[in-house]
Amino acid sequence: MAEASDRFLVVALDAEETRVALPAQRVRALAPVPALTRVPGAPAALAGLAGRRGAALPVLDLARLLAPAARPAPPGRMVLAEAGEPVGLLVAGVVGLTAEPGGAAILDVSDLVAGLLARRVAGSAASPALGGRAGTAEPGPRPDVGLMALTVAGRSYALPLDAVDTVTRLPEPVAPNPANGADLGTMPWRGRALPLLCLSARLGLGASPGRRVAVLGGIGLVAEGVGPVLRVRPEAIDPVPRALRRGGPATGFVRLDDGTLVCLLSPDALAPAGAQDPESSPAPAAPVVAGAEPMVVIDLAGRAYGLPAGAVRGVQRAPEALTRVPGAPHTLAGMLAMRGGALPVIDLRRCLGLPPGGEAGGRRLVTVEAGGVRAGLLVDGAARLVRPTSGAIRPVADARDDGVTRVAELPEGLLGLIEPAALLGRAVSAGRAPA
Repeated sequence: MAEASDRFLVVALDAEETRVALPAQRVRALAPVPALTRVPGAPAALAGLAGRRGAALPVLDLARLLAPAARPAPPGRMVLAEAGEPVGLLVAGVVGLTAEPGGAAILDVSDLVAGLLARRVAGSAASPALGGRAGTAEPGPRPDVGLMALTVAGRSYALPLDAVDTVTRLPEPVAPNPANGADLGTMPWRGRALPLLCLSARLGLGASPGRRVAVLGGIGLVAEGVGPVLRVRPEAIDPVPRALRRGGPATGFVRLDDGTLVCLLSPDALAPAGAQDPESSPAPAAPVVAGAEPMVVIDLAGRAYGLPAGAVRGVQRAPEALTRVPGAPHTLAGMLAMRGGALPVIDLRRCLGLPPGGEAGGRRLVTVEAGGVRAGLLVDGAARLVRPTSGAIRPVADARDDGVTRVAELPEGLLGLIEPAALLGRAVSAGRAPA
C-alpha cells in the first residue's frame, strides 16, 4: 500500500473537468462550500473568508489561483488544505484519492499560496484601525470594541464607531457621477457642502447608494442601512492577511456570536484622495472634540432622545411576545429569553410618561448595560448616531427620576439624554430587575 506521502487528491477545476493533483499530506478535509464573506479589493482568486473554529479561514478559487483571468467555475466542494496556514480551496469536483495522478499536474500548495497569503503567527499585528497587538499581554481584560454596522448592496459591513461623527438621511435621491461611479456629488451639511461617496460602488458592488449617510472624516458614506451599534470583544476581530490588504478598504473581519463574519472597513482607505483636504471646502465641519460622547438617537412618541453609544449593546426588532411578570411595575413590559438568561424589557414610553405606543411590530428593542445591569428598552425607532461636542452637553435644570439627566445642543435643537445607569439603577434598587 502506498504511504500517505505518496498519494494525491485529484480534483476537477471546471465543467470541462480539467484536473490537478494535490499532495495528500497537505489535505486536511473535504467540506461543502461554506457561506463566504467577500474581501473588498482582494485578488480575484480569493473567493472570501469563512468562519471556522473561531477564526477567519481564507477560501481560494483554485482555478483562478492558477489563472487569475479564468472565469470562476461553480464550486462543488471545498478542500481544506495546509499551506503554512489553513486555507480552503474551491473546486468543481473531487475525482478521488490515488497513488498515481495520471496526467493531472501536481501542485505544490504551499508555494502556490505563499505569494498570495501571508502567514499568521502568534503576536502578529492586529487591525491598524483598532490599534493594539493580537496576543500581547495587557493588564486586565480589554474593553469591548464599538462598531457601526452597515448594509451595502444587501451585505453586512462595519466601521469603527470612533470614526463615525454622525448618521443622517440623504435629503434627496442622487445619481452616481458617470465619470466616477462612487461620486454622488454633495449635500448641505452644517453650513458647508459635504462630499458623498456611494459605498456600494466604492466596494465594487455596483451603484446601489441607498438613503442612509454615515458622516466621517469630512465625507458622507451612503449605504442602504447604517446601524445598529455593535459591541464585540477585541479577540473577535481578525486582521486581513497583510498580503491581501494591498491598500484595499478591508482592515479586518469581525466574528459575531452567531458565527457569521462581518467585513470591517478602514475609514482612511475609503476616503478618496483629497476628501479630507481642508482646502477642498470653504467651510470645514467642526472637528470632533476629544472626549466627545457619541449618542444613539431613539424615537419615542414623535420625540427624540439620546442614549450613550457606550452603553448600547445592540438594536433589534421588538419581540412579538414577552413573558409577563405578576406584580411587576407598569414600566416593566416583561422578560425576554436570551442567551445566558432572561432579559428584563422596560417600556421606555411609560418610564418617560409618554402616551402608550402602537403595535410591537414597528418598534425596536435597544439592549443597554450599565452598572452591571443589562436590560432591553422598547422604543419606536433607533437608527441614528450623533456626536455632540463636550461643551454642547449640559445637565438639566430640574432633573427628574426617569433617567433624563442631561441635554445636548444640536443644530436641529435640544436632545434629551437618558442616563442608563440612573434608569436601570432605580429598577435594581426597587428589586424589580435582576442584575
